[in-house]
Amino acid sequence: MQPEPRIIVEKDKGFQKGSNTMLQPKIMVMGVGNVLLSDEGLGVQFLTLLAQETLPDHVELLEGGTAGLELVHLIKEVDYLIIVDAVNAKDEPGAIFRFEPEDIRVMPSQFEVSFHQVGILEVLAMANILGNAPKTLIFGVQPKSLEMGLELTPEIQAVLPRVKELVLEEIQNITQHGEFRQVNS
Repeated sequence: MQPEPRIIVEKDKGFQKGSNTMLQPKIMVMGVGNVLLSDEGLGVQFLTLLAQETLPDHVELLEGGTAGLELVHLIKEVDYLIIVDAVNAKDEPGAIFRFEPEDIRVMPSQFEVSFHQVGILEVLAMANILGNAPKTLIFGVQPKSLEMGLELTPEIQAVLPRVKELVLEEIQNITQHGEFRQVNS
């Protein structure tokens, strides 16, 4: 039995997606992964680091764990979704990747976006089919170890502050400009 997704920081209950009555778009930062498999749980452990920050009221943190399709109903009320997860890009441990779901079709076939039974891409595809997929950005980190264990490896612990900086930059850009940062390819 999988644990239920858990909202870590929930604010702004009066917000309605797409509403013009609120000035700020609703943003959710979701950490996903299996905390029993060391670096596979980096997304969930990342939220602990991010929760220490003072975040705007329109930002919510969600511990998605390995919940899968149960996440669809939780993301339908947000305008922007930022996901942090382990990805296998056959790169150096700790390498950080920034991409949108649309980028997946042009990525090399050896690039694994999710280690979970039902990946986050399937969750986003279902939300899209239902007509309520938020604009989404994914920060993936190349894990070093997927062995049984509750601790992140030192290499992954060392890059989480940089991932936090990147996520905070995105939150600021969405808040100020209503979109993800434009990155030159």
